[in-house]
Amino acid sequence: MTADLSVDEDLQAMLSDVFSGFSGPYVRPDHDAVWSTLREVGVARLTAPEASGGSGAGWVEAAALLRIAAGAGVAVPYAETDLLAGPLRRAAGVDDSSDHTSTVALLDSAGTAHHVPWAGATTTVLCVRPVGDTYELAEVPLDHVAIIAIEGISEVPTGSVTVGEGISWSPVPTAAVEAYVLRGALARALQCVGAMDGMLASAIEYATDRSQFGRALAKFQSVQNLVVDIAAESVLARAAVDTALADALTSGLDCELSQFRVAVARSVVSQALAVAVRNVHQVHGAIGTTHEHHLHRVTLPALQWRGEFGSPGFWEGFLSRAAVAGGIDGAWPMVAEGARVEGAARRYLDLVSGTSTL
Repeated sequence: MTADLSVDEDLQAMLSDVFSGFSGPYVRPDHDAVWSTLREVGVARLTAPEASGGSGAGWVEAAALLRIAAGAGVAVPYAETDLLAGPLRRAAGVDDSSDHTSTVALLDSAGTAHHVPWAGATTTVLCVRPVGDTYELAEVPLDHVAIIAIEGISEVPTGSVTVGEGISWSPVPTAAVEAYVLRGALARALQCVGAMDGMLASAIEYATDRSQFGRALAKFQSVQNLVVDIAAESVLARAAVDTALADALTSGLDCELSQFRVAVARSVVSQALAVAVRNVHQVHGAIGTTHEHHLHRVTLPALQWRGEFGSPGFWEGFLSRAAVAGGIDGAWPMVAEGARVEGAARRYLDLVSGTSTL
């Protein structure tokens, strides 16, 4: 599988300029201001069709935006609005021309969605509910849903969403809802890779600028080893995620190896992130776990993203079962070429809806 993952240099530079304006230790996070700026420069609905007022770009450009924002430590519900809510609206045939923020809430049989990212902080909530073997969705303004905020580990707000009566629902194909799960899982992996880029940059800057015992921290071999490990893990994670990204670009995450590639990306990112977060805190002398230090803006959201759209154990369970099913003879082909993984998105939806438990 080959795909051109290069990003237009002018777009990349523009995105870096935009997010750098909201990054840094003395900048107060304001996701509404970030979103307004993305709208002004025309990238808030980057992948939406031009016919509906979007920019008509693809996964490569969206990936660049996700990585740069995460690396700069800037929180904004771009993935929720453009990559997740937008395709569901279009699949259901409902209006997708709004450039306001939205997030997606997967409701259970009681009409409640738990741990919804950005709950209460977007203009609307795109609610999706199971109806028998199919699904329905409805775009609901905030004043028509009950939201209970949940204290999370990062500045990305989270909450439970409950929908009342009197909502107009539209049917949405089950395939589109399952695709939403894979898109979300890949988006989170991309954000984690971007956050690791930010951790690496912060570690290098801190080790270069700070001195101890009359020597720059960067001169100590132990510090060098910590930074090199962050770089190595970041490269490994990027390679795994880029394979899934290429799949999204060429097949729309709809080929026989798509779920395997997403599972591998999520597994590798999870392992790499653990090393990167640990090492970057060690380089900073453990500074960054509090809100007094801006390092928390790249580490804490990444730890939150790692558990969304399936935990590391969820995705690694599918890889383990595929390895066991292939036996000894299937081990090397699985490593070299991949293996079929089926039912991951369906399983996730069943767990969220409460129709199945681990």
